Amino acid sequence: MNSLPQELVDTVIDNLPHSSLLSSSLVAKRWRRRSQQRALERIKFPSEVQVDRWCTDFPQDPEGIVSYVHVAEFAGIGSWYDPTIFSRALKSLGSLTELWVSETRIPDELPGQILRGELGKGITVLRLWWTSCTLATMTSVIFSLPNLKVLSIIDPRVGLEGPPQFHPVTSQRTPLDSLQLWGKNMRGVGKVLAKSGFTSRRLSLDIDLSGVEQLIMLSSKTVVKLTLYGV
Repeated sequence: MNSLPQELVDTVIDNLPHSSLLSSSLVAKRWRRRSQQRALERIKFPSEVQVDRWCTDFPQDPEGIVSYVHVAEFAGIGSWYDPTIFSRALKSLGSLTELWVSETRIPDELPGQILRGELGKGITVLRLWWTSCTLATMTSVIFSLPNLKVLSIIDPRVGLEGPPQFHPVTSQRTPLDSLQLWGKNMRGVGKVLAKSGFTSRRLSLDIDLSGVEQLIMLSSKTVVKLTLYGV
């Protein structure tokens, strides 16, 4: 076992099914780190209790086990007893590149914490599916992420009224790689994104087009794929 190059060990582990990673981490010391990295690359929080347990039980060492998490999903948390837990969890995930928020409320305090550089610097993929928040909170979160490349918003649930609370990080954004807007409540989101100069190379729209003509026109110079549903 000791004669195997580490690159070969890593290749073996990278091709194992997720269900085998616990066993592979026990094979040898040289197998442990890569197995843990793969096992914890993606994590899902299905309740506030689980989020709180993560913040309490896992050592918040930026070089430790929390650094293995690159994709986090918060699902089915319609309200928070303690809204600060959401931000604390994100703050601990310093290596996060992809954030999914589905059927979960986004606390109004989150955009300000992102702007102050407390969290979210590395996030390039943001998926907001059936989320609960105001238009101000949603768009402020989007504007505050300077490295965003993929944005997907599907049918936000409530309170999509009012202007964004914060200005975009940069006045000249590079085009997104992909932008997906689906749902009845998306008209206001599309208008705000267009007004703020958002463009994308790939547009996927299933909304009232009368609200996003400007968004389509702005992206016309960069778009390589435009998909329209329900037209």
